[in-house]
Formats: sequence, C-alpha cells, structure tokens
Amino acid sequence: MKRIPKATVKPATKAKSRAVPNAIELHNELHREGERRDQRNQWSALAVAALGIAGAWYYVQTSPNEPDAEAKSASAKTPAVVAKGPEQDSETHLGKILAEAKDRPAQPTPAPAVAQAASTPEVTATEPVEESPSKDEGALLAKEEALLLVGQDATREIHTSRDRKLLLRALNNHTWDAYRGLLAKSIDAGLAKVSMPEGRNRFDGVWKESVLYQAMLRWKILGRFAEPELIEVAQDIYTGEMLAWLLTNDAAMEQMLLTIKPEDDGGKVLMFLRDAWSQKPDKAKQYFNLALACAVVFDQDVRITTPDKGGEYAAEAKVDPLKRYLWYIEKNEKGKLATSVDRMEARDLVWAVCAPISVSEMEWAVAKMSLRRKNWGNAYGMIEYLMERAVKGINPYEEYTFAEILKEGGICGDQSYFCANTARANGIPAMIMAGETDLGGHAWVAAKIQDDEWTTGIGRIGGVSKGQAGNPQTGGSITEQEVQLWADREHQSQIVTMSVFRHLWLADYYASRTKDEMVAEIAKLANLLGPSFTETWGRLYRELEKKTEKASDPAEPGILAEWKDFVGRMRREFKENPRMAELAAKAESEHLFPYGDENDAKRSLARDRRRIERNSGEQKDLIASSLKREAELMMKRNDANSKRDISRLYETAMREYGGGITGFKMMAEDYFSYFKDDQEQGKKVVRDIELAFKRVVETGTKDWFRAKTEADIYRTICGYYRTVGEVSRAEMLEKRMDRLMEQAERGAL
Repeated sequence: MKRIPKATVKPATKAKSRAVPNAIELHNELHREGERRDQRNQWSALAVAALGIAGAWYYVQTSPNEPDAEAKSASAKTPAVVAKGPEQDSETHLGKILAEAKDRPAQPTPAPAVAQAASTPEVTATEPVEESPSKDEGALLAKEEALLLVGQDATREIHTSRDRKLLLRALNNHTWDAYRGLLAKSIDAGLAKVSMPEGRNRFDGVWKESVLYQAMLRWKILGRFAEPELIEVAQDIYTGEMLAWLLTNDAAMEQMLLTIKPEDDGGKVLMFLRDAWSQKPDKAKQYFNLALACAVVFDQDVRITTPDKGGEYAAEAKVDPLKRYLWYIEKNEKGKLATSVDRMEARDLVWAVCAPISVSEMEWAVAKMSLRRKNWGNAYGMIEYLMERAVKGINPYEEYTFAEILKEGGICGDQSYFCANTARANGIPAMIMAGETDLGGHAWVAAKIQDDEWTTGIGRIGGVSKGQAGNPQTGGSITEQEVQLWADREHQSQIVTMSVFRHLWLADYYASRTKDEMVAEIAKLANLLGPSFTETWGRLYRELEKKTEKASDPAEPGILAEWKDFVGRMRREFKENPRMAELAAKAESEHLFPYGDENDAKRSLARDRRRIERNSGEQKDLIASSLKREAELMMKRNDANSKRDISRLYETAMREYGGGITGFKMMAEDYFSYFKDDQEQGKKVVRDIELAFKRVVETGTKDWFRAKTEADIYRTICGYYRTVGEVSRAEMLEKRMDRLMEQAERGAL
C-alpha cells in the first residue's frame, strides 16, 4: 500500500492563523509565556530579597557579633529565589516538543524571537514527577469551556494558544481522562456547527475542519489507552516527547488507528514507542511507522525458532525489539534493503519486522541474497526439494540456518521458511501460508512484491481449500483470501481507505454519545463508500443486531427485510471470494432461518453451494459448512424423518462436491457424527462414505503425495468401521492401504 500522505494546510494570510501553529510560533508563544513568568518571579524575588535584607539589617543592629557573616548568608540565599523552578522549565520544554512535532513549513518570524526561544533552558532528567493525576486539576480541566474547533476563528492565535496550553496541562498534570472529556465536549459543539447535507459527501465537512478533525483523532487515540498507561509513558518532559508529537500529528495518529488492534497490549506499545524515540530522536519521526510495527508485534515475546549454536549472537533466544528496530534503520540508511522501510505503512511492516530469526541470519540474508523485490519468489525455488525428507522424515540440518538450508535442500516448509524470512530481513512484507491440498498438506509464501501488489502464489499448488498464515500481531490467523483482498483496487487507494475509516471513527464517536441513529447512518455510508472492506460489514452487522434487540419482535417484517438485504448484498459483493462473506452465513443462521420456512432456508443454502462451486471451486470447506447448517435445520425438527433426510443430503452431496480432499474429509466427519451412536444406521453411513471415496477421491496412483493423502482418508474410514463394530472390514482396508503406501514409497525414492 502507498503511504498515507501527511495532512496539508494552505498557507495562511497575515489576517488569519493556521489551524495548527507552526514550530516558530510555538517557540515564540512559549518564550513570551516564560518571560511573563520570569517577570512575576523576579518581582516575587525582589520582595523576598527586601524582606531578607531588612531582617539582616535588624539582626546587625541588635547583634554586634559577626555581622558580615550574617549579611553574606542572607545575601547568598537571594539568587536562589530568582531562578526558575522545575515546573516552569518543564512546561516551556513541553511547549518546544509540541512545536517541534509540526511537520508544516514555518512562516517567517523575526530572528531575535527565534534566538530567545532557542535559548530556553533545558531541565534535567531528575526533575520531580507527579506520580498520579491531581483530582483538583482534573476537575478544573473538566470545567473548562469547550475549545473552539470550527470556523475561521478556530485558527486564530487566541484559540490555538489555548489549545496548546490545555494539552500542556494534560501532559504536565497527567489528567488524560479529564482532557479527553473536554475534547468530547468540544467535539460535540463543533459537530453541531458543521453543515451535513444529504449524500455520499455528507460528513466531508468534518474532515475539512482541520482543528475539529485533529481533536477527533486525539479523542480516539486517547480512548485506546488507559490513563495509567498514558501516565506511565509520559511521566516527565523527556518521556512525554513522543506522545506530545503524536497528538499533534494527524498522519501519525491515522497510522496508529489503522494499525493497532484490540489484541495489542496498549501499555507495552506506548512504552516501546517512547523507548524507540529516545534511541534515535533525530530519526524518530522518519521511522515512526517502523517503530509502530515493532511495537504491536513485540508487545509479546517473539521466540527465535532456531537460535545459533555459536558465534556473536549465540545467546539469542528471543527477538530484542529495540535492536530489531535499530537494525532496520541502519540497513535502510545504508541502502542495503530491497525496500525503503521509512516509506512503508506500519500495517505492512508488521509482516517484515516479525521474522523469528537471529541477527546473524538477518545479516546473512542482506549480504547473500541479491534478488529484486518483484522477483523474490525465486528464493522459494532456490531450495532444492529433498524427497527423502518428505518420505522418510530425515533431518539433514545441524543448525537450520539459511546457508544450511540452501546447501542441503528441504521440503515445502523449508522452502517457505527460507523465502519468507530472507524477504522479511530485506524489508519485504511476507508470510508463510499453510493448508491442505489435493496432494496433502503444503506450505507456500505470500509477499508484497510491489508497493501496490500482494501475491499469494509463491510456491502455491492447486486444490488449496483454505490457506492460512499466523498473524504475528494478534496471535491469531489470517486466510489467503484476506491477503488477496489487500490487492483490491479500493484497498490500494489511500483516498478510499481513509474515507472509509474516517467514517468508522466518526461512528465510534457518535456511539460513545449514544446517538444510535447517526451511528447507523454513518455505518451505511461507510459501507457504500467501501463495500470491499469487511470492517464496514462488521459495523453494519453490529448496528443491525442493536436494532433487532430493541425491536419488540425480531421477526418483524421490516427487521427481516433488512437482514435479507444485508445477506444478499454481502454475497454479491464477495461472490468471487465467498470466504469473506461468512458474516452473511452467520446472519442467516441467527436472524433469518429461525423465523422462516425450512424449505426456503434449504433452497437458499443450495443456491449458495452452487455459487461457491461455480465461482470458487477450491473452497470446498465452505460447501461442507453449508451442508452442516442444512443438516442442523433438519435436526431441529426432531422428528422421525430428520436423520433420513440428513442421510439423503450427504449421500448426494458427497458425490457432487466430494472431489476436493478437504471438503470430502469434512463432509465424511459431519455425516458420521450424526449416526455414530446408532450402530445399525452407522454401518450404512460408513459404507456410503467408503463408496463415495472410491467414486470421487481414490485414484490408485503411485504418486507418493496423493497416495499418502488417500491413505490418510482410508485410516479415517477404518476408524469409523471400528466404531460401529465392523473390525474385520477395517483390518482388510488397512492391509490394502499398507500395500499402496509401500508401492508409492518405492516409486518416490
């Protein structure tokens, strides 16, 4: 994906200030504020000094002993009163941080003002820190009048200055919840002033009001983290620098919202971002997306799969997140990578930084691999296939390094490991896919081989029903079809992507204000703007569920009509990628089938199976799932004909759709599960399964991979026969299976 462009603001005229002040303005403002404080402190100091001198004079007059020493003591204390305290320095420095966070070009300002601002004294890292938010300060902040966020006046200095000061108060006093409440109050007032006409562009006015939009992003970001997490990461002016910059940078906040997931540990994410910032402060903004990717991946330990047994990195057992971050910066600055990691989105970089390999292996990949990014798939074929490892399970490796795999060869898992992880080390997002094919289990690679192109075809073979990869960020899995969706034109468009997610973020805001009608309307519009984004369907689904719960009767014609429309539109949108329409199946099972006629439901399911077979024949597991849903409807009748109808359903379906290995195994398992407790009916079911296997699956081939796959199904059928008491039949089939495997093994070797 292309990087999201930073928000831009048109240059302001002399009569108008920009929505977000530039760095020089912030320096000058905070310098002026410092001067005012200095003047107040000096007057206070003079008053204290006068009192001190008067006291000294009185003492001299009343005590003749050692007057000079006493006078010197009183005089020596006076300068300490004039010096600025740590709180004043802290606020001035935080103001500088906010100023430096701006990426917008600064307007000309008189040189003396810049010089004065630059001379603002720094504070030491040992300054006192308030450990918990002040209740009084929080209450005062909550009582503040709403910020002006809309219109030309919102960009005037008086209002932008107030915005700066309130953010500084939140940073200094750790009153984040109160500050977020103030933001919400201000956003409410701002939204009330924005014109919202009907149509696709109804809410565009929100994004065009730059001050309002930044406030909404801040509100959303702060809501993602608990107040203790924010306090922990911003305890003082130095550790708060990253957070201050983040909250004044729209593009950075958008990246975080697009990247972070509910499964991420928010506190650890913030702590890593802070630490990464302090490691390379001069590069922190340039490599923020890289830091964010590392933060969401390494909030949990990532174990190195094969730690080196010797050498410099022998002690590594898990990835060191900061070292990984700095390593990529070093290589990128030297031009050693196949990509530019400072120009990539954090969502993509997640799939690069996650490589579970040692530093020495990463160094090897950068030094020895000379492939171009677009041709990195060739790395898969660089590993010679080792048939003996596949058949006999031998392990030819001592350390399982890239060099050793390249030398010894390997099977599909080794080829995928080599290809994906050398790509990751070179900055190319990649993942190892795994799934069952018509030749058995297989591993292949998906990679982002161009800025706008993900491919799932590296090393892939036919017959894959459901390919999956582990998700290094969430700990879950991701399907091949999801990755294919990332290459969709809408997903590659930054304009469409940002439009969709801005609407979803706005829906979140209105939901927090319990404005359900607005939320539902925004969800529909987001889905209209980005129908290929599953996030919009998920939001629509939740809103329809809320509406259904509020209805007096979930079977109301209007409610059912909305669910039918949801199911139909989602199926049409993903007709060529039916796995992404699984939410439609859930909607049918939970909100339509329970209130309709069984025959109507069966016809709908049959149509769905034909559609899957026609448009995506490999995904036979979806057909098996559809069959099970229909069988469940029959079982709910709980009458004398239920199991008879189930038997007829599977007997026919296994002949029509059983050609795929994964689909056949799922159908056989589901079919047998309904009859395994009835020995007589169970015998008939197992014979049906065996007969269907011989008709549509068994080939009698001597190809080792196919023969092994068929033998595995034979073992399953033998297990069924033993369950229903036909042991002799099971033993006969097992002998036949053993002979077939012996022949296949001799042919393979």
